[in-house]
Amino acid sequence: MKTIFTLSLLLMAGILFGQKDAAAEGYLDRVAKELDPGHAIQIDFDYIREDLKAETSVEGSGTLVLMGEKYKIDLEEAVIWFDGEKQYSLNMEIEEVYISVPEPENKDFMFSDPIRLLRNYKEAFKYRAMGEVEVNGSPVTEIQLYPEELGGPYALIKIYFSTVTSELESIVIRHKEGILYTMEVAEMERMEDPGDDFFRFSNDDYPNVDVIDLL
Repeated sequence: MKTIFTLSLLLMAGILFGQKDAAAEGYLDRVAKELDPGHAIQIDFDYIREDLKAETSVEGSGTLVLMGEKYKIDLEEAVIWFDGEKQYSLNMEIEEVYISVPEPENKDFMFSDPIRLLRNYKEAFKYRAMGEVEVNGSPVTEIQLYPEELGGPYALIKIYFSTVTSELESIVIRHKEGILYTMEVAEMERMEDPGDDFFRFSNDDYPNVDVIDLL
């Protein structure tokens, strides 16, 4: 009987989340439009990175600049550049930058790839509007997204929109290895094209940094 009950719950979950919910599309369309790959966009945010297995957490603030497939993530302890081919990961504390090809499974910096995927959310995710909830004392609308590709590094994305302005408030990304990222959006706006060099590490800007080529 317990097995039948468990299977029933799994079946119900599959029915509930194995769909594209039209009620969520108005919110997601707005984000997809703002993330137009033909324009540069800057997102200023606060974040919490929680390791649910180790029961540890790290908090901070940062800036993400996206344009097409390129991005730059500027955090307090690190800077990550991706020029469309190579990733440059600068550790500010030990003054070393690592040049590599980015790995989708890398759980250290999960902000860029899921956000870029939101541009094509209809192809990349199943999604559902979960209704109004309260986050940090404010009413928000919750949208949940599940990746179509089950072999990817993250299991669930929750996006919260203001019930007053319908603007993006925060994003929660759950990694399959028990890492939970919360990004609270402080500001999100388009910017002028910063040029290709903006998305690459430059020794001129960091003359004391050791470069370690992992390619």
